Amino acid sequence: MSAISVECPIENSNTNHNQFFQDVQKKFEVDNIIHSFQELVTLRKNELLQIYPDLSNGNLAAIFESSRSIAHIQSHAIISINSYWHQLEKTAIELFGNLLACWGYYERFLILDKYQALPVSLFNNLPRDEFEYKSEIVEHIENDPRYFYTLHCNTPLLLSDAIKLINIELFIIEYKWYEILSLLQLSQRGNHFLLYNKKRTILVSTSLIQNWNDRKNWLSFDPFFQGKQWISCHPLDAGKYLYETGIFNKNIISEQNCENETSFSNYLDDYDAICEVLRLTVSGPKSFRYFLLYLCQKHLMKQLVDYGKLLSFTIIEQPVMLNLYKKLSSTCYLSRCYNYINGSNNATYKGFWFTQKLRDELSNIDWKNINHSSFKNLG
Repeated sequence: MSAISVECPIENSNTNHNQFFQDVQKKFEVDNIIHSFQELVTLRKNELLQIYPDLSNGNLAAIFESSRSIAHIQSHAIISINSYWHQLEKTAIELFGNLLACWGYYERFLILDKYQALPVSLFNNLPRDEFEYKSEIVEHIENDPRYFYTLHCNTPLLLSDAIKLINIELFIIEYKWYEILSLLQLSQRGNHFLLYNKKRTILVSTSLIQNWNDRKNWLSFDPFFQGKQWISCHPLDAGKYLYETGIFNKNIISEQNCENETSFSNYLDDYDAICEVLRLTVSGPKSFRYFLLYLCQKHLMKQLVDYGKLLSFTIIEQPVMLNLYKKLSSTCYLSRCYNYINGSNNATYKGFWFTQKLRDELSNIDWKNINHSSFKNLG
């Protein structure tokens, strides 16, 4: 069994910003127009896209991290609102680089401000032993009374707060996926997969599971993920593989459009067997995340099958995951289309997990086998 030391920085530079965030919170409560970062960001975004329409082709990071946008924000207040908010925008750029990053840290502050910090030493030597971890799917996490540690702070948090914090730290602060800011409520309710260290209840991996009746919130059907910039790459016989899951009628075999909700609504026979899995998180240093990527998929597929899900929509940005699927012996995953978002060197793929096949394939391997062969080179 190998081990790894995990850093859990609760006492970092953000602590010095607490007074700033407290002032902002009070201002939201009394201002006549602006009551949240969402409202301020929406006003500024609309203005920026009117001035620089070419930025509309990018995501929020592209819009608010543009040097033109930053220069404009620093020198031009939004006329229709209190001047305090212009000063906030300038302070946000000075402290965090842009307004959206500031919003992310503010959401982080709101969580940690409710809890008492504990000693950091609890997180030393987290094992890379598969049998040290447990997984489950929790329905309605907003009703779960349990507390979990995370690898992002040394405080036990209520489960819904723990998942929200992990999403903030990884997707917003680290990966700058600012679109999630306006949908953070999805991190605190609904159905989620959990993977945690059994001895110390440290939450190391999570994901959001949304059923077919929640598809209005699916990222797979969001307009940004349906645009012309997405290049189709699914095989011509994709319909055959979908039909073999047993949840579609045979007319899906001849369907060539696997990109929109209608394509599936017309052919679905079992609505309960399909879902979307998003916000798959793994925490810790890079080498430890490789272990968790393997382990969480192994646990997740078993949990999904036990949960009755035979096909899952997913969006993947990790090359290591895609390369792992290629090394398995059967069709466990199919890519649908891809896009180099904001000119990234790594493509983002929309695809399908065939959960039973992937579960069976992963159950036949263990971390030592992957680690000693080629997993460390997959990325």
